[in-house]
Amino acid sequence: MSEYIVAALLPFGLQLLFNRVLFTKYLPLAITVVILIFGFDGLNQPLPLQIVAVISTIIGFLLGLKIYNKQKRKVR
Repeated sequence: MSEYIVAALLPFGLQLLFNRVLFTKYLPLAITVVILIFGFDGLNQPLPLQIVAVISTIIGFLLGLKIYNKQKRKVR
């Protein structure tokens, strides 16, 4: 059960962190996917765990876009 909680929160948190720090749209997504695949051996995890991680990554990406757009408006 704890691996599902980590699979739900880690990609979400990484997306928001990298988006806030890097000020780009797609680089945080790429970094998060690379960390999940190679750092946590994502391709060898059970399918339900992968699905939870993908959904969490998508939600984090969408919220990260909101942060990016707010930051872009503040700079101008």
